[in-house]
Amino acid sequence: MGRPFETELKQLHKTIDWANSIEIGFISNLIDKYHDPVYIVGSGGSFSTCIYAADLLISRGVFAKAVTPLELFYANATLRKSNIIFISASGNNTDILFAYKKAIESEPLSILSICMRQNSKLATLSSAYSGCTTLGFEPPAGKDGFLATNSLAAYFVLLYRAISGSNLSKKVPPLQDKVYEQFIKKVDQGTSFIILYGSYHHSIAVDLESKFSEAGLAPCLLSDYRHFAHGRHNWFDKQKNSAVIALSCPADHKLCDKTLGLLPVSIPRITISTPINSFEGTIHLLVQAMNLIKQYGKVVKIDPGRPGVPPYGSKIYHLKYERLVSGPPLKMNELAIIRKAKINRFADLSTSDQKKWINSYKSFNKKLESANFGSLIFDYDGTLCSPTNRFNGPSTEIKKLLVGFVKKGFILGIISGRGKSLRTDLEKLFKGEEKLMKNIVVGYYNGSDIGNLTDKKRPDKSLPLHPALKIIADHLSKIDIFADHSPNQLTFKSDTTLEWNRARDILLNEIMLLDKDDITIVESSHSLDVIPRKLASKNHVIDHCKKLCREVGVAEKALCIGDKGQWPGNDYALLANEFALSVGEVSSIPDRGWNLCPPGFRDEKAVIYLFGKIKFDKKYFNIKGL
Repeated sequence: MGRPFETELKQLHKTIDWANSIEIGFISNLIDKYHDPVYIVGSGGSFSTCIYAADLLISRGVFAKAVTPLELFYANATLRKSNIIFISASGNNTDILFAYKKAIESEPLSILSICMRQNSKLATLSSAYSGCTTLGFEPPAGKDGFLATNSLAAYFVLLYRAISGSNLSKKVPPLQDKVYEQFIKKVDQGTSFIILYGSYHHSIAVDLESKFSEAGLAPCLLSDYRHFAHGRHNWFDKQKNSAVIALSCPADHKLCDKTLGLLPVSIPRITISTPINSFEGTIHLLVQAMNLIKQYGKVVKIDPGRPGVPPYGSKIYHLKYERLVSGPPLKMNELAIIRKAKINRFADLSTSDQKKWINSYKSFNKKLESANFGSLIFDYDGTLCSPTNRFNGPSTEIKKLLVGFVKKGFILGIISGRGKSLRTDLEKLFKGEEKLMKNIVVGYYNGSDIGNLTDKKRPDKSLPLHPALKIIADHLSKIDIFADHSPNQLTFKSDTTLEWNRARDILLNEIMLLDKDDITIVESSHSLDVIPRKLASKNHVIDHCKKLCREVGVAEKALCIGDKGQWPGNDYALLANEFALSVGEVSSIPDRGWNLCPPGFRDEKAVIYLFGKIKFDKKYFNIKGL
């Protein structure tokens, strides 16, 4: 098993150049959206990458934590309001797949997986769920040997570029064996190592410990310079055959030198340093640290790239342990209640509250299943159209379902904060089926402009801007905040989450200070719409749909479906109707607007799931079995 470690190290510079040159804009765009906490998950050699990514994110002001798959499982109560990044070179190991499945049950905000292999099991698993992205790369060095080497270098460079927004500016120096000679002469097969680190190099300390341990080279402990001061220095007094590996850069070299200077001169030491005072320098230290591992492997006569694994080691690695740590799977009613009650676990509710919510769940389900509907009314973005399809329009499967629904003689309503772009998307969806367009009601600009899809004059932007909106637009323009506007809507957007959160606070404060009673504010993921309270409402579409239902002779009731059910989400009013389902966020109103989809199903996948529960009759349809 494995490959010669020295052979792998010779490929590092080629790997680094490759990782510094490939397109990583997609990763950057995903990571730029992070505002809530982030867990970075990995095992073995990949865990060093997790530490590095967490440190990079923290430097950008995002709370991040590196965890193993098992640690993520035990942190499940915190996942609902977090983002998760999975790091796995192969994307196939037992631990990463276990953690991924368990993470889906907790419904985190987003999941990104990065593998150094395409077509992994992790990629197949993630494709079944919403809000999940798996990226597979093929480094030129191919698969690692026993230890993480070239995949690790590739991860470090890719994540440095994606999170910092910069390419590597300096070439990584070639490997130099001579710098380790004096240190290597002072250690032997029984030496223990203390690894000390400071500002940017926690991940390198973790990687050294990982390689020393996984290859069976030597025992080692790691500590930052000041944690070391709290008793850990006593190791050297009691364990004489010990040495220090110190990691340093300009930010901490004075602390490093002073600390090492206070240790007895008899203790062997080596300082691995870089002149680069940033996380780019960490990549330089990564290569140097791997070379140190190679040198010490010669001392103990073990090739770190193929140390040999005993049979019990393979059995431990492949252990199927889910049944050993997991309880029974989460019930659908409990998941729905967790969403509605806005809790992390069903057990967080008191016994009396559990009974109340179970009764509400049963009552809503019974009412929903007994109703006869004649129309479906959908929000568009985040419901029919997933974020990944925002600029392309809904998937082929959604198109097939919508066309098939209207062909059965029922009425379709679609509402959005969009204007003409909505009509353009819908005309593409129903291209070749123009005769159906008369039975499709479209609510532009949050329902302030409504017409059939056949009406080419909609939306009408020729009308003057609403007086209250004009006052708001004029006021905000004075502080260089500008909106897209239609007669009854102002829309404010931003490209990144960081920018959006800054702008949002300013917008809300400035708008509320104007004290305009006749306007309201609704939000999507990265935009904010200011609309007249009475003129703009997604509920206006319902009356239009009911009228059409009477004309074509089908049941009048409408089933409303959206993704932003909690104010200021832009579907809060739509999903407060008696018959409404969410494919995303919900309010806490107990008798309407539930999300009854399986875990991991949002937007398009959730809509497809709900369509699968519809039972059609000639003059009405029902929804059963949720």
